[in-house]
This record gives sequence, C-alpha cells and structure tokens, in this order.
Amino acid sequence: MTPQKSKTLSEKNQALSILINRDGLSFLTYNPATKEVGRLKSYDFQENVAEEELHEYIKKYLAEQGVTDQSYSDVRLCIANNLSTFVPEPLFDENKRATYLEDHADIRKHDFVSFDNVSSTDAVNVYIPYVNVNNMFLEMFGSFSYVHASSLLLDILSKKAAGIYKNNPYWVVHVQHSLAYFFVFNNGQLAFYNAFSWQNETDLLYYTLAVAKNNKIDLNKVTLWLSGRISPRDETHQLLSNYVNTTHFLMTSKALKTSNVKLLHPHHHNLLLELHACEL
Repeated sequence: MTPQKSKTLSEKNQALSILINRDGLSFLTYNPATKEVGRLKSYDFQENVAEEELHEYIKKYLAEQGVTDQSYSDVRLCIANNLSTFVPEPLFDENKRATYLEDHADIRKHDFVSFDNVSSTDAVNVYIPYVNVNNMFLEMFGSFSYVHASSLLLDILSKKAAGIYKNNPYWVVHVQHSLAYFFVFNNGQLAFYNAFSWQNETDLLYYTLAVAKNNKIDLNKVTLWLSGRISPRDETHQLLSNYVNTTHFLMTSKALKTSNVKLLHPHHHNLLLELHACEL
C-alpha cells in the first residue's frame, strides 16, 4: 500500500468505516480509543448506478460531507453486492478463485477476483469487488482495507450459531438496499447461503419462503432473525410475519457507543457498527 497522504484537516484520532453498493452508501467515523461514534450518515442514490460510474457518485457524496478532507487512523470498506460465493477452506485454491464464481456471476476477462478468509468458520468467500472504487480509495486515503458484506455477516452470525444456536436450526435474512442475504445454520455450521436482488416486499417474501422450503425450515417453530433495512412493524416486516410465526431483530454487539448519533433502528447499521472489529 502507498503511504497515507496528508490532508487539509487532521483527524488521526478518528477511524472511518464505509459501506457501499450500487444504489447507495453509508459511513461512520469513530474514536478507536473511546469507541465513541462521531458521525453516521446514509445516502441512497436515485437510481442503481452503473459499476463503471460508481466511484464518481461515491466520491461526490463523500466530498460533500467533508470526509475526503480528513486523515484517519484506519479506513475500512465493506462491499455489498451479490457477486460472491463461499468455498470450504480445504477445497479452496487461490489460483482458481475465478472458477468458483462461474455459476454465480458473469465473469469478464478483466474482472479482479478477491477473497476473504472467514476465521470464525472453515470457509473462504470469493467475490468481485469494485476495482474503480478501490483505486479511488487508494488515491483519497493512501491505504485502506476492504471486506465483502457477506463475509462480515457470516463472521457475525457463525459466532452466534456456534454458541446459543449450536444444536438448533438458525436462519437469518439481512436486507441491504435492493439485496437480501440469506443464511441458514444447522448444528452451528453454515448450511445455506445466497443473495437475491429484490424490488418489493413480495419479492422478499418469495425468497424467504423458497429458502425455508429448500432447507426444510418449519415456519411455525424456527425463529427468523432479521437485520438491515427492515423495521419493526413496517410493511416488509408485517408481510413476513403473516407467514413466519416468530421473527426477531438481530442487534449489534454494542462495542461502539452511539450516544452522539441518532439511530432510527440500530440493526439498520449492523454492518457498519461491526466493521471496526472485523479481523478478516
């Protein structure tokens, strides 16, 4: 990585976490010593931005928010897309990583394929990041680390599944803008993962019922855990509750202190609030 550039303003006691996808982004700053969150902002693009233009939209918004005028002790990027798949660690070959995505994404010759080792489970997540965004972050911040949203989610969820849900079925849907990530665990181990694009509540219900059917989940007995951009008693939650007997909302570890910022619902920002502790 290239050395971090000096900025007009210095915020060396602040760290930066950013979550991006093609229809929006969110970011937070926090003090690594006190764990106090300074700012938390979320912004939705008016349209699903083309991959080739994504970095321009992100750069414009971050500049408007004054994020690019500062230096940070740590910069972390979380990438949310559906261009990923998990591979059992014993079967993973770094030199063949593009082949794992052939059935999950339209791989182009110039695509860069990255991977995350998920330390809490024996899995490797293979995915396509946004190279233009990565290059822009190098230019803006000098150095940064990045991880795929599904890697971070698996790390969070597998720790819970290996504990209190070790001997019971455990399934989760994380709603992120126009994507929904589904995870199913059996005996504390990942049994199913997929990410679906959705446009309305009916789409999300369809995928939820399909995941339940394919994984033989009893909708009357097994609690569905919800995370991300879904709120108690909103239209999406009410529709799912008509078919799933029990739903609960997955909360963060509360390692970061959010007293300085307004959170509509803490689980909306699960990924941002957990990104600082990610060891991937």
